[in-house]
Amino acid sequence: MKYLFVIAMEKEAKEIINHYELEKVDNNYYIKDNLELVITDISRNGVTSSLINLLYKYNLNYNEYTMLNVGMTGSNNLEVGNVYLVNKSFGYNFDLTPFGDPLYEAPFSPFKMNTLNNVKCVDCYTSDGFVLKTDIKEDALFDMELNSIITFPFKKKYDIKIVSDSLNNKTYSNFKFDETLPKVYEIVDDIMAE
Repeated sequence: MKYLFVIAMEKEAKEIINHYELEKVDNNYYIKDNLELVITDISRNGVTSSLINLLYKYNLNYNEYTMLNVGMTGSNNLEVGNVYLVNKSFGYNFDLTPFGDPLYEAPFSPFKMNTLNNVKCVDCYTSDGFVLKTDIKEDALFDMELNSIITFPFKKKYDIKIVSDSLNNKTYSNFKFDETLPKVYEIVDDIMAE
């Protein structure tokens, strides 16, 4: 099985690259054996352009890969520093109710993600900017990339989210990304063992 880490920011990817001893191929693309990593940049457009460029430059067949998106995320209720898998991915900040569709759902949304039984799962809403308020009451995650990543035809799709800030608990200044990585590596190892 081939695995492709899809990571938005270099600061999120740096330690993962070192941990798995990935070797730089060019710009934002790294490989070692059956593990690959691409740094896409933030936003739906950043993800889409990076994955399309990777596809054309290296002729990747995405349906041979398990996608592992790892990244920091905001939340409405969840504690900063906790790590989750995403259960479902929704497009966010789309009000399609005038067309008879549910609020917050983009076309073809939600997408069901692959999950593990031993990791708590939460739904994720992809927005074009930082979510500073929401009417969603149940625990939720907010990012700017996932709903675009999952439109690519990966064989399996896992999203590992690290809560870096929360609308109800604004402790970003105390957040330390590197301290969350052992849990991320544990989840990645469980995924690769399936």
